[in-house]
Amino acid sequence: MGNKVVMAATIVALFVFVVPVSYAAGMPGKKGNEMFFRQHTFNFPEYFYQFHPGPHWDLVHAKQLRLTPGQIRAEKYLVKGMKRDTIYGITVLRAAYQRYRGDASQETPELGTLIRDVKTIGRAQTYLAYEMMPYHLKGYRLLDNAQKQIYHRLARENWMRIMRIRKMEKH
Repeated sequence: MGNKVVMAATIVALFVFVVPVSYAAGMPGKKGNEMFFRQHTFNFPEYFYQFHPGPHWDLVHAKQLRLTPGQIRAEKYLVKGMKRDTIYGITVLRAAYQRYRGDASQETPELGTLIRDVKTIGRAQTYLAYEMMPYHLKGYRLLDNAQKQIYHRLARENWMRIMRIRKMEKH
């Protein structure tokens, strides 16, 4: 009996801290997917993106980075894969939340089922947090040493700009 109470409390705590309120509202479309991604990737932007902004960013800065036609093709290929994997991850995570919501709403929910649901949500959320990293690093590895120096300068300037905008939005 004591273990069941502890497990139930754990599930409730996970639900309160892991499931953001905005998920319940539903977020269709591209902007919704971007918000959903940002909310479910363990602070990917702050911890990873600021140093490795990724192949899409590389393409936006292709001229400054002096990307070759071959590098541009390779970066576009990475962007396609990243997009595909992100959409897949969002779909899986939303389905996991849906299943959990349905199981949790039962009059007498089965504890084992709820634990399985929470673990499934955790795996899906973890996938979203790490699936972009290889694409970002592969995009960076396409650059030569001179391009990498420019990349670091531009990435730092980009991150400082983002932080200024965030600061202004708070005030």
